[in-house]
Amino acid sequence: MLKTDLAILKNKDLDEVREIFAPYTSRVYLVGGCVRDAFLGIKSSDYDIEVYDVDYEKFTNLMSKINATGAGKSYFVYKYKNYDIALPRTETKTGNRHQDFSVSYTNDEQTASKRRDFSMNALMLNIYSGKLLDFWGGLNAIKERKITHIDSQKFCEDSLRVLRGVQFSARFDFDISNSTLKLMQTLSLQNLSQDRIASELIKLFHAKNIEKGVLYLYKLGLIKALFKAEISYENLDVFLKKLKNARKFIKDKHLFLYLFCNHFKLNFKEISTNLKLPKSYENLANEVYFDTKPNDSELLKIAIKKPLNAWLGLNTSDLISRAKQLGVYDKKFKIKIDMSQIKGLKGKEISDKIKSIQEQKIDEFLANLKPLKVDFS
Repeated sequence: MLKTDLAILKNKDLDEVREIFAPYTSRVYLVGGCVRDAFLGIKSSDYDIEVYDVDYEKFTNLMSKINATGAGKSYFVYKYKNYDIALPRTETKTGNRHQDFSVSYTNDEQTASKRRDFSMNALMLNIYSGKLLDFWGGLNAIKERKITHIDSQKFCEDSLRVLRGVQFSARFDFDISNSTLKLMQTLSLQNLSQDRIASELIKLFHAKNIEKGVLYLYKLGLIKALFKAEISYENLDVFLKKLKNARKFIKDKHLFLYLFCNHFKLNFKEISTNLKLPKSYENLANEVYFDTKPNDSELLKIAIKKPLNAWLGLNTSDLISRAKQLGVYDKKFKIKIDMSQIKGLKGKEISDKIKSIQEQKIDEFLANLKPLKVDFS
């Protein structure tokens, strides 16, 4: 056991939890992702707590007194503020569905921690003493920036852990250990609901090091399985370099699918529908994309509708510099239309005339634009 002094233990709301259980037990632990994040220097907003030495009836009564909400009473889990408070448990797979698990109470920390997926997620931090329990080498895995599974049999009981490993690798810039990757390659995602798959993919789409996660998807055969795309490693490598560079400038969760579907000429609607992604991903088909670098006129046409810093295609330092020079990085390119010019026109005649006026105004603007000053000093 290690003694720690992490900021997570100084959370004021945690004092309430301490007061609730202090008369009954000294074995109450922060567990799971919040402890991992504390060692990674990441601030958590949600916390998981496990309570030992308190029987089910006493635990239920205590939760009732503080008006905690039963989030999964059959799993002994209650929500209180930003805490999930639970009794320790073991889980055993009984069928193919996500819900097909039998749950049993256990009062042993090591047994309870064994149900978790990766060693870095199995750390336990005592909220009273600050002692850390690390039965599976989680702290060392964090130091080595490695994703390692705990128990092969337990790991294989939920194939969603394959996607969890992938999105963790991209979020934290961790490598998946060889033994864990080999185990992940044996699992199929066919028994998972599309909603569960979509939830993990969206976490991947948010990740800072998304290209790392996408490479693991490829190694696991999931580019083909999920996106129905036959892609060679050489073509993928070109794409990953583009994606990595673009992520430096665009943090938006839609960046991956925008680049992926456009680069490989895939159908946005088919992919977003098959994966049950939000409608905003399907709408990416309407987002302007260029296979080659756009010229200033093309940039200004986009800027008529929105500032270029709101465009997913503004993902290189060169384009950002040009957008700022044109004055449309953070504001639209405004064009005043003289309504007398479209008087008497109908239908398509109106849109064609407006387009013609816009192109004329853009040409005039560019003709009068002062060259960018370059300081060679």
